[in-house]
Amino acid sequence: MSKKMQKVMLAGFFGLFLFYGGFVLLRAEDLPDGVSTKEIELSVALRKREEAVAAREKELEQRETEIGALKQELDDKLEQITVLQKDVEEKLAAIKQEQDAGFKNLIKVYSAMSPTKLAPLLNQMTDENVTNILRAMKAEQVALIMPKIDSEKAVRVSRLLGRFE
Repeated sequence: MSKKMQKVMLAGFFGLFLFYGGFVLLRAEDLPDGVSTKEIELSVALRKREEAVAAREKELEQRETEIGALKQELDDKLEQITVLQKDVEEKLAAIKQEQDAGFKNLIKVYSAMSPTKLAPLLNQMTDENVTNILRAMKAEQVALIMPKIDSEKAVRVSRLLGRFE
């Protein structure tokens, strides 16, 4: 090993000694030949900086681990939400199918009724409901029912029947 290399290593050793060993007073004659206190201070400062960088790298690794765990948790929750959403959609489809079947059954019943008996029922319903019922019925039946409905209601329902949603 060269003499210069020995001095640098020795200066580093002294720097570490100063850094870890507390405050030790070194006299100029205690230093190896050609090693100044400035070099030792630089060595100590470099060591502190290396330790700060290492600590920061460790902190970044911990944060990356935390972010990875949070990402996995988020992915898991997203998967749960997707499963729940699919379940809700299936249940809504089943409810709609049931409602449609019930509505079709109601239309069959209303279609079998005479216009004279059906008109008082329709007069008590909302205009929107009457419109939906009449849209589901055959035009010939609607033509027989409309004159039996209250005239003001028949006008409102006729306007709604003319609109398409």
